[in-house]
Amino acid sequence: MELLSLRRRDLIGDIERVIQALLNNVFSDSLSDRSKHDAARGTTTLTLVLWDDPVVIGHLAVFERLVDIGAEPLSVGMIGGVAIEPNHRMRGYARYLIQEAHSYLRNKSIPFSILFAYEPRVYQSSGYRLMENEIRFLDCDDHWKTFVYRGSMYADLMGRRWPNEQIDLRGRVV
Repeated sequence: MELLSLRRRDLIGDIERVIQALLNNVFSDSLSDRSKHDAARGTTTLTLVLWDDPVVIGHLAVFERLVDIGAEPLSVGMIGGVAIEPNHRMRGYARYLIQEAHSYLRNKSIPFSILFAYEPRVYQSSGYRLMENEIRFLDCDDHWKTFVYRGSMYADLMGRRWPNEQIDLRGRVV
């Protein structure tokens, strides 16, 4: 098994097909189509893939995003599309992908990573904490909404205190 660090231009042919198969298997139809996901939320900065030829075992997408936290513009990492092939779960693969994503973001001096979890407990062992920040975002109906999502989580990557102020995503969620 190997870890692939891919840019969008690398996601073509067989690798794109097997990644899409994993996402289709793990997520509902509305979340699984990578091209629709990218079109709605912006192209990923980095895609991490656990590859065991010819199968994709795991997937994680890293987005870099300029947001406003309170009055401060701040670059954050956003994690999305965390998917592990069902027969390979409970082996630490998601945690490994998250650690690699955090390393990438730290190397770029990005102080926080945020994600929106369906199952927050899964991410706590990777340093994520629940946030209570109100979040402003562009919803899929193209209307701006403000909401406190109970699965919103952050990880401190650079030893900076998490600001408990409104987060304006300046666009859609990941």
